[in-house]
Amino acid sequence: MTEPQVPLIVRRIINAPRTRLFDAFGDAQTLTQWFTPDPGITVDALEFAFEQGGRFRLRYRMPDGRTPCVAGVFLEIEPSRFISMSWEWQAPDPLENVPMTVSFRFLDVPGGTEVVVVHEGIPSDQACTIHAEGWEATLKILESHLTREIQS
Repeated sequence: MTEPQVPLIVRRIINAPRTRLFDAFGDAQTLTQWFTPDPGITVDALEFAFEQGGRFRLRYRMPDGRTPCVAGVFLEIEPSRFISMSWEWQAPDPLENVPMTVSFRFLDVPGGTEVVVVHEGIPSDQACTIHAEGWEATLKILESHLTREIQS
């Protein structure tokens, strides 16, 4: 495998205040409604302690019946500004047991909040492309989720 030279960085401006975006990440029930790259994938929070040092474990129920899990620890949480966590896919996933980190920064910008995702430790260019597409789709679903909340 080829080690990517730089971390994956995905950015999206979402028309919502930082506090709403941050809150969408910090509540397991809310997170399971949008934290997926595909609306056809269901997310279960098997473990979720949103605090520095707290653990999380999410199971993805794929349309084809697979149920990969991602788990980790919240490394740093700065309310409404920053979240950093370890990120490790578990079986059955091709990247199982590859230690990675993911962080989310929330920046005030005209028109809302820029969400900056930085994913480090992805072990190959192909996996980097897959994760880039996944994070872009996930942020789009987050934006749709927040828009539905506002309209409700």
